[in-house]
Amino acid sequence: MLRKKKIRYLVFGTLAAFIAIYLLDAWFESRYQKDTLYKTQWIINKKNQEYDYVVLGASHSYVGFDIELANKVSGLNGINLSLDGSLIGTQCVLADLFFNRNKNKAKYLFFCLDNPDGLNSELLSDIGDGRMMPYLDWPEVFSFYRPYGIKWYFNRYVPYWKYAEYNYYWGPHTFANTYMHFMKNDFDTVSGSRYDYGDRYDNTDTALDIVDYEEDTAEYKYFKKVLEVCKQNNVKPILFTWPLGRADTSAVAKQNVVNFTNYAKNLGYDFIYLGDYLNYQFNYFGTKGHLNKKGAELTTRKFMDIIIQQGLISPKAN
Repeated sequence: MLRKKKIRYLVFGTLAAFIAIYLLDAWFESRYQKDTLYKTQWIINKKNQEYDYVVLGASHSYVGFDIELANKVSGLNGINLSLDGSLIGTQCVLADLFFNRNKNKAKYLFFCLDNPDGLNSELLSDIGDGRMMPYLDWPEVFSFYRPYGIKWYFNRYVPYWKYAEYNYYWGPHTFANTYMHFMKNDFDTVSGSRYDYGDRYDNTDTALDIVDYEEDTAEYKYFKKVLEVCKQNNVKPILFTWPLGRADTSAVAKQNVVNFTNYAKNLGYDFIYLGDYLNYQFNYFGTKGHLNKKGAELTTRKFMDIIIQQGLISPKAN
């Protein structure tokens, strides 16, 4: 009889411990989801908002697209969803969440294809993907990560597993911040942009940026999914590439730009290539080949002038 009681206590104790662990995990997750410290959290907390345009991309448009200036030039109201360290798959997930799950609206999507050799990528990025962990149980998010292996099942179903792996993002410091808010955002929480105010190029990126969009052989899995999200939400995509710092300007590279421009045109989209606009003019660049504030202002104004002059957007009177 005593043995049966011990077994019963052990079973109920183990069950209670599992329930407590899962409840604590859910508590952590709910706290992280409500905070806006990281750019992913800030983006996903935008719901039922209306914008004239949305900027999507990775670090080049994150630090290099000046929303305030673009709004001033066009009279429009925009938001920058670009995420540093993200690859096109993560950008696809963010677009899906922003438009389909959270029901935000926009007339235009300015889609920055800032890494030509990554446009057809299906790789993951610890920098961008690590900040998606509190949303892994959402179908739109898990369906993206699930094909990448059993690790993502552990991240999805085992309590704290994902936070242990990505503890540099989701450690005690960020949990405490959900209450005390002692950590500062590293981006503008109004526009969503982040600017590099350094006036000197730090010369850490000395590699030539190869310009090849692989349009002849590419499947463009996630690129096409972003375009499909736009179609579902009646959003007009305008594709562009921001200054690359050391863009390849060989005859082959120039032909690759022409080829991709025609490819996009055949799909019904406009492509504005500014990859070599400030080539080797390092006074317009800051850290690792990204535009500084001066470069961001110059390039944003040029881009807005182009799309307004070509009639790709309808500006409002200021």
